[in-house]
Amino acid sequence: MSGSYAGLQAKIKEANPLAKFVPCSAHSLNLVGTNAVDCCTQAVLFFNLLQNVYTFFTASTHRWKVLNASVKGLSETRWSARDDACQSLNKNWSLIINALNLINNDDTEKTLTRNEASGILNKLNNLETAFLSIFWGQILHRFNLTSKKLQAVNIDLGVVCELYKSLITYIIDLRSDKNYEYFKQCAIEKSKIKQFQSCTKRLKIRKQFFDEGPSKETTVEYSDFKVKTYFVILDQLRSQLEKRNEKYENLLKNYNFFFKLTEMTSIKVRKNAEILQNEYKDDLSTLFANECVHFRSHLLSIGDEAPKTIQDMCGFLRKNDLIGMYPYIDVSLRMLLCTPVSNCSTERSFSCLKRVKTYLRSCISAERLSDLAIMNIESDVTAKIEFDDIINEFATLQSRRKI
Repeated sequence: MSGSYAGLQAKIKEANPLAKFVPCSAHSLNLVGTNAVDCCTQAVLFFNLLQNVYTFFTASTHRWKVLNASVKGLSETRWSARDDACQSLNKNWSLIINALNLINNDDTEKTLTRNEASGILNKLNNLETAFLSIFWGQILHRFNLTSKKLQAVNIDLGVVCELYKSLITYIIDLRSDKNYEYFKQCAIEKSKIKQFQSCTKRLKIRKQFFDEGPSKETTVEYSDFKVKTYFVILDQLRSQLEKRNEKYENLLKNYNFFFKLTEMTSIKVRKNAEILQNEYKDDLSTLFANECVHFRSHLLSIGDEAPKTIQDMCGFLRKNDLIGMYPYIDVSLRMLLCTPVSNCSTERSFSCLKRVKTYLRSCISAERLSDLAIMNIESDVTAKIEFDDIINEFATLQSRRKI
């Protein structure tokens, strides 16, 4: 889809150069997290451990019974949904360790099972794992909720840029020594371990003056976990978020003046409107700039009741029957609102089609498949329908005369 040289994007732009490619905002957020994990060895090992814990306990009903808690595996499709797996590990930390100790010390268990439990237990019993479980738990929780918001039907480019900027600011705030010490202290309280495994020792020699006597060597302990793991993950998250947010800001830059109509001067509004009109000369008249200046005055006359968002402005024009008065403003607002920012709902529709049309229903007709898919996709509405009248009508039409 995103092939700008030989892909579908290039083919569409050959037919219409004004067509804009918009990456799916929710899918882009997934790629941000994937790249942040791949850049750091400790993060890769942590998520592998998370999946190993889930696989180990779900492979046997006996082990699941010993655990007596719920653990979840990693999502293959939505990276931010790993929040559930990380939260389950944090919530059941002590239960998981106790269960692994029981299995490891049980002589009736198979040697392979005990060795596997011992390996997972050794990986859990270190400060790095406890730190990353708390750290990723908070990061993933924010990313997961933001991803769900990005999949809303009524979202627009302005909201997407706003949400991405909020995540960038959130990541910048976390990149500090105080936040690192906070996560470290929480990890120490959780694991009861006070030192990272990667902690090393070196001799520090302080230069002294001649009247202070001989110099003394002191041993200093330090860990590179903060520099090589904590800061690396946050820097990668920030760079990826800024890189992908830049694409949405470039798509939105010609429409930005709509969000600040009442704050800008009439001259600035006119200049920005002319830039947008020059880009879409066949769709917007030369009178568009003058319309925008008048619309600014209209909003100023309303005061606090003036619409703030693009959707509110569109609704304002229709509610007050002002489309005839501002026709080209209505066109430009609809152009922005019709720009798709997420295709998650479309992907779910294809997933429903795969569930409806299986190898057992390979001969299903297109009309029947479409109807069943709609009922499956809109299951919330389907569940509220009363089927008694439909069943009676179907039975009447399909009834056979008794011999």
